Amino acid sequence: MVHDYPRDLLGYGAHPPEAAWPGQARIAVQFVLNYEEGAENTILHGDAGSEAFLSEMVGTRSIQGARCMQMESLYEYGSRAGFWRLHRLFTGAGLPLTVFGVAMALSRNPDAVAAMKDAGWEIASHGLRWIDYQDIPEDEERRHIREAIRLHQEVTGEAPLAGIRDEPARIRPGLSHRRGVFSMMRIPMLTIFPIMIVAMASHSLSYPIRLT
Repeated sequence: MVHDYPRDLLGYGAHPPEAAWPGQARIAVQFVLNYEEGAENTILHGDAGSEAFLSEMVGTRSIQGARCMQMESLYEYGSRAGFWRLHRLFTGAGLPLTVFGVAMALSRNPDAVAAMKDAGWEIASHGLRWIDYQDIPEDEERRHIREAIRLHQEVTGEAPLAGIRDEPARIRPGLSHRRGVFSMMRIPMLTIFPIMIVAMASHSLSYPIRLT
């Protein structure tokens, strides 16, 4: 019965492997800032309705055919104030940080991109849009990935060396491996260890994440 089930609910069980982090460290910590403001769902971007998946408005619904000013203001706070508060905090403490930058969002705030680069932060690709790709046709998703890479390079001056996807979506292995991106698949939350994913004759190291 267990072998007929397509999901792995067992994992390493009682015998996890030794991570062997450098310097015999017990834990590896990475600070990540998601930058998505200006790429979320809104009719201004040609979407059917407003953002509903990710916000501080718990249980909100998408307003179809109209703008939701409360939702838009939450995202605008991120780009206008929230980003700069975190920028002062991390640069003041001298802490490294990785930005998961949505290309459309980055393109709307060149001052923030310049600040990221001046701070020496890594800017990874977070795709073209912050939208749900679950029901988007594969050919359109491919087009979005190509445009995400092109626009990312245009606004940051460099092609992305890493990419990440964590909006709700089916997993389509190999979509971005052939574009020369390290990985642009949905990030796993099923383990505490990196996972090697093999797709389309390409190897990609995928790191787990916890939403906190």
